[in-house]
Parts: sequence; structure tokens; C-alpha cells
Amino acid sequence: MDDYNAPDINKFKLYLRQILSILGQLIGICVTGMSFGYSAILLPQLKTISTNNNESLLESADADHFGVLSIDQESWIAAATLLPVAPGCWTGGFMAEKLGRKTSVNLIFPVYLIGWLIIGFANSIEVLIAGSFLSGYCVGVLAPIYSIYVSETSDPLLRGILLGAGNLTLSVGILACHAMGTWLHWRTTAYICGVFPVICWIVSVYSQESPLWLLRKDKIVEAKRSWIYLRGKESLEEFSLLETTRLAEISGKGIEKRSLLRSLRKMWTSRYFLKPLSIVSLYFFIMQFSGSNVMTFYCVEMLMDISNSAHAYLVTLIIDTIRLIFAILMCVLLKTCRTRTMTFISCYGTAITMLSLSVCLTFDIGKPWGFVILLVTYISLLSLGLTTLPWMLCGELFPRKYCEFGSGLTSGFNYMCMFVVIKMMPFMMEFMKPEGTFAVYGFVTLIGGSILYFILPETKNKTLQEIQIYFDKKRYTPKAQNVDVPFDECVSFEKNDELDKKMSLDE
Repeated sequence: MDDYNAPDINKFKLYLRQILSILGQLIGICVTGMSFGYSAILLPQLKTISTNNNESLLESADADHFGVLSIDQESWIAAATLLPVAPGCWTGGFMAEKLGRKTSVNLIFPVYLIGWLIIGFANSIEVLIAGSFLSGYCVGVLAPIYSIYVSETSDPLLRGILLGAGNLTLSVGILACHAMGTWLHWRTTAYICGVFPVICWIVSVYSQESPLWLLRKDKIVEAKRSWIYLRGKESLEEFSLLETTRLAEISGKGIEKRSLLRSLRKMWTSRYFLKPLSIVSLYFFIMQFSGSNVMTFYCVEMLMDISNSAHAYLVTLIIDTIRLIFAILMCVLLKTCRTRTMTFISCYGTAITMLSLSVCLTFDIGKPWGFVILLVTYISLLSLGLTTLPWMLCGELFPRKYCEFGSGLTSGFNYMCMFVVIKMMPFMMEFMKPEGTFAVYGFVTLIGGSILYFILPETKNKTLQEIQIYFDKKRYTPKAQNVDVPFDECVSFEKNDELDKKMSLDE
């Protein structure tokens, strides 16, 4: 009986090691949620102070009184976190390649702490924006590294759950920030948020470096040790295949030294890079222009303005809790449901809900609680796919030789879209009214989801090598030998001599 259970026990131990290795970065994504949710509790508190007519209260809160906020100032306070995220993503991809995944996150968490301290000690709007700017840069650096690290260190059966857990911890961070801001001063909330990067740094110090990155840096012994620690000796056959591929790639490069210009040209003409880039970028565009993060940044104000709710903070916490519940449900569904199925349930459900919100506001139907119910439904449907799956695809679709650059580029594009949405939200609400704003979000999601139906591959329970077969369908046709196939994406799936010859010449 003991011998029968031994493999299962060993598998559980390996899964636990993989989870613990990613734990520091998971907590870091929780801090990202706090950064995103902070403006929702900061803006109402600043407005309350600035519009208070009680002179004694104003004097006692002089350090917090930054004057009456304009719409432009409000939008900058909310969007300041997002502006540097795209450059941060590009930096994160570069750091992950040059310094390693573990070293990169260990360098960024102390900077994250400084950002929160600047916010906590801010004595003007400009300093507040500067602290948010620095925190946003750290958010960007961490974003691509997480998906890369999970895809390279976790078992295929666990990979989807861990990538989905990023959205779960993001929801935890948003809920925690909104809860603290409901009862605590915005400075106190910032100080508490600053404690978490310290915890992330301590946990990450004891994590493992990615074995695939070590292998690419020709640190074979360290790579094998890390692989065995995370994946076990039972999967050494897969590691040997990766090692053989790497050695063959190095040998091929010894025949013909590529220039940087030629490598870049080849990357930008390779379907192994362009197809994943297009799919993931489109998915991120739909996610942001569905308004997925609008509620995170403006929830309290939106509820006050549209629903005239006297319990805006309470409703915000309820919405955050529901977001968290559905993020947990999403992690469970990832084990049983197909990626494509969850995508289209989320896309079409979100589109219908947004258009329904627009109709209800246009004809003044169901205020205030009908609006709140539709809003809760909207948040639930978002959590079932749109806010989770693009990050999964970011770590799964790009081949190893392009993963750092591809993940950094698409993550940066995501946050550029997010900045545009958040920055324009107050102006859209002012000039297009809420009903017009929600209609735009609904139609974008509907059209984008319809495009994804024709181009999105299924990745559930597939290895990274198997996923690449989707982008190389021509390999199975009689003309396959004429296809330019990067070596490290073709891992001996067929024994075609002509293809092997072509691959060698290409490398």
C-alpha cells in the first residue's frame, strides 16, 4: 500500500514546491491589486476633505488638504499608476532575460516599498502622483516575469491553476485595499500596503531560479538541480530533450553567426512570434476596453454618482468579495473547462450585461438596485475569463526563445490600453454619459469576442511544445519541408529527414 501511494505523495510534494516557489510573486500581484484599487478609496477621501466647510476640520487635516480636485487631477491620480506600467513591462522582459527571473523580482520589491512610502508621506498632489508612478513601474516589471516563471517551472496540470491564481490574488489585493480604505485613513492604508513588498522579498529569496533560463545560460548543473527540485526525477526525460535541443541550437549557431539585426528581422517575420503576439494583444485589448478595470479605480465614485447609493463603500466591498469568489471559482473551472469555452462565456456575457446597463440607464429602469445587480453580474462574468485568460496565454503561447520579449511587449500593450481607458473614463462619463460609455464597452467586447472565436487556440492540459504545433500546421502537409521552422520550437514531433535538414540550415 505504501509503494502504491508513494508516487502520489511525491507528486504532491513537487506541486507544493512549485507553489512555494511562486508564492513571493503571487503576493506581489496582491500588492498590484492594492495599487490598482487605491485610487477608489483615495479620491473620495480627498474630495471629502477638500469640500468640507468646517474650518476646524480643515485646519486639523491641513496636511491632507490638497485643494479642490479638477477632473484632470482626478484622472491623473487614478491613471498615474498605469502610465509607467508599459515601460515597466518592457524592462521586466529585459531583466528576466539578462538577470534571471528570481534576481529580477528580488531587485524590484524594495523599489515597490519606496513607492508606497512616498504615497504615505505625500504633501502635495504632485508627490502623490510621483509615488503612484514609481509603484506602477514596479507593477509593470513584475507582470511579464510572473507568467514566464510559472510557465517554465510548473507542471502542465498545475500551470493553468497557478496562472489563474494571479487574478485571484489580484482580487484579494483590491478587496484588502478597499476594505482598509473604508475604515482607515488613506495614509495609514499606504503604510500597510508598503509592508507586503517586504514580505514578497523575503519569500522570493528562498525560491528557485527557472531551470529553463539556467539552461539557456548554459548553466547545465544548476538547471538540472532546479528542475529535479521542482519537477522531480521522473520528468528528467523532458529535461534531457530540452537540453539536447539547446545543445543543437548552440551547434547550429556555431555554423553561422547571426547578427542582431538579422535575429530581430527573423523574429518579426516568424509566425511563431507574430501569431501569439496578435492573439494575446487582441485579448488584452478586449479585456481593457470591456471596462474590466474601471470599477477597480472608480467604483465608489461611480456608485455615488449613478446609483445615488448611501452605502457606496459597502456595495464596493460586496462587489470586491464577489470578484474574489468568482476568481476562486475560475481556478477550479480551469481544471475542468476548456479555455475557449470560458473565453466565450465571459466575452458574450460581459457584452450583454454592458449593453443591458446602457439600456437601463438610458430609459431609467431599475435604479438603484437594478444597476447594482447588473454591475455584480458584470464583475462575475469578467472574472470567469477576460481578466484571467490573457495572462495565461501570455505565458503559454510564446515559444521559449521569444517568451521574454513577447510577454513584455504584450503586457506593456495591455497596460497602455489600461492607461487610456482609466484616463479617459472621467471624460467619457462627463460627455458621453454612463449609458454611452457602457454601450462602447459592450460593443467592443462583442466584436472582439467574435474575432477570438476564429483565432484562439485551445491550451488546456497541453505542454508548451504541443501548443507550438498549433502555430505550425503546415508541418503536417507535403510542403512542410519548405517551412522556416525555428529549431527550439520543434521538439522531434516527427522524423522527417527533409525537415531536420531544413531546420539545421535555418539555425
